Formats: sequence, C-alpha cells, structure tokens
Amino acid sequence: MGTLTKNKIEKKSLGPLNLINMKNVGADLIGDFTAIDYPERRQFPSNEIVNRWKNIGHNYVNYTGLLREEYRGVPDWCHDIVSRFKTKYIPIGDKWYFLQDTSLSLYKMPPGTIMPEHEDTYPRFREIYGESNVDMICRILIFLEDWKTGHYFELDREPYVKWSKGDYLWWRGDTSHLAANLGIEDRYTMQITSTLSTWKKEMQ
Repeated sequence: MGTLTKNKIEKKSLGPLNLINMKNVGADLIGDFTAIDYPERRQFPSNEIVNRWKNIGHNYVNYTGLLREEYRGVPDWCHDIVSRFKTKYIPIGDKWYFLQDTSLSLYKMPPGTIMPEHEDTYPRFREIYGESNVDMICRILIFLEDWKTGHYFELDREPYVKWSKGDYLWWRGDTSHLAANLGIEDRYTMQITSTLSTWKKEMQ
C-alpha cells in the first residue's frame, strides 16, 4: 500500500482505525467522482495563514482546489464510505472513541495547486456541532484513485506518495499537513470530518 504504514500512523499515538488497522477503505466502494460538478475555487479560509506563507516566499496563484461539500449533494457511495468508518473505533491512550457527528466533501486539486504546511481549525464544523475542543475532532483523507506523478501529501512532516485507490490517512486536531499537485492531472480525494465520541460500556 505504498508508504501508508501502520507504524507511521501509530507514531502520533492516535492509534489505528479498527483493531486490524484498516489501511484501505475498499476501492470497490468508490464510485464516479470526475463527473461531479465542482464549485469554483474559494479563498483559503485563514488570511493569517496565507500571509504567513507569503512572508516566507510561498506566493502562488492557487492555494486551494475545488470543494464539493455534502450540503450541495454528493453521490450515495460517499455516505457508504462514511458508514464504513462509523463502524470502527479509535484507541487514543486508554480510551476508545467512535466517529459521531460527521461531514464529508469531495476535493479536486488541479495541477498548479499548492497548499503549504498548515493546521486545520474547522471553524464552520465546530460552530455547527458546538465542539470547542479541536482535539476532539478528526479528519480522514481518502485517496480516490491511484497515485499519479506530481501528486504529493505530507502529514506531520511525513511524506506520502505512491498511494493506491482507497488508501487513507487520518489525524486529530491541529496536526500540520500540506498538499500539492505538481503534476499534469487532477488529484481527487474525499475528506471526512468528525467529532469523536467516547466508547461506553452500554454500547457493547
């Protein structure tokens, strides 16, 4: 599965999803994502972060790609993938957590899009679900097709390339990451954002 190894995910002490570490959500669950109408690019949500990038020399035309959010309508297979993840648990320290309130989006990153290192703050998501603790929010990034030359992702300063369709990475809170498309073809991913709920005995 390329570089998406169990050791790299466990390195952050977040623990793997599921007891056998579900490294790939299942390529068979992924439907057509290229025929979807992706809205126009939006400005990166934090001017503070963009200014930080520019101050160190990251002056690019496009910092963001095209985002198709759930409220605009997404294919049924996207919800099937979310349901798959909701059956898994996340061990963090001596506690177990489940995905609770979720949102999803499909993301198209055209060539020339460069998003330097940053941390997610989830302002809209936190407002909708009333979550004040960013560490109780996780994000899952699913690669919707096999890796193509020039496509790059980095999580907590660990590089990832040569992924396979259905491979995923996940992180919690404000873990730093970056992404870039230096190739000649669009890069497609799906992202799930979720609050974390503590596992209780009555859920057994």
